[in-house]
Amino acid sequence: MTAHTNYSGAIGWATKIPAKPEVLPMKTVKLTDALAVAYAAYRINGETYNKDLRRFSDDNNPTHFPNKDLVRFYYEKKRGGYVPDDFEMFEPNAQDYNSVQEALKWMKRYVMLGLADLDSFKQDMIRELSQDEVKVAGMGRIAFAPEFIKRDIHENGLKKEIRVEYRDSAHLGQDKDNVEAVIKILDKRYSAQWESYNYTAVTTDGNLVSFMNKYDHAIGDSKRIKAKVKAQTKNRLFDANETRLNYVKLYKV
Repeated sequence: MTAHTNYSGAIGWATKIPAKPEVLPMKTVKLTDALAVAYAAYRINGETYNKDLRRFSDDNNPTHFPNKDLVRFYYEKKRGGYVPDDFEMFEPNAQDYNSVQEALKWMKRYVMLGLADLDSFKQDMIRELSQDEVKVAGMGRIAFAPEFIKRDIHENGLKKEIRVEYRDSAHLGQDKDNVEAVIKILDKRYSAQWESYNYTAVTTDGNLVSFMNKYDHAIGDSKRIKAKVKAQTKNRLFDANETRLNYVKLYKV
């Protein structure tokens, strides 16, 4: 008698349960379609790159999936694979495809500029976005592409602004000196390690400063600050003097 590991019924001959039909993976997709899905995920997450999964006890508040998971689950759903019950399927729209065309137009500038002076991460991103097709199995960079391109455009413009407007920036005081000034915020980057924002700003006298603060302030905002000098450094985008501040307090102007 042949033993069966899969059976139904407590009595009688074992009945073999039919296996699920095999799900065939999509190996590659067009770059433009993959980017459109990434831009749709970016739009769903409020034009931000979300790294964290957030679920809520309130059924009226939908789950916030990381961008890379939204992209991954989109293709899993398309091929009949597993997706969480609270994943809501979506589709790219015309706005997303327009964003793709603008992104690819921006990336073409690197064909002329070359990759020699770029860091390895940026080189990898540019190579990924220069293909006609991309692998479905590894779309981490594709999911990050909208944020990468937005940041690249912003930093390119900021570098030009600093080079033209603030190239003569002067250091403020000496180590541990008190500083009071009115500033305009030029740039911000969130640090998950420190759970704070790293800000670059400029005083009304045209002097660059940088500091960390846990509160989210918009680029372009003007603030009055009180702080202490931490270090005299150079701006990371252009070789201009920049003062690193510590113990920063921000007030309304």
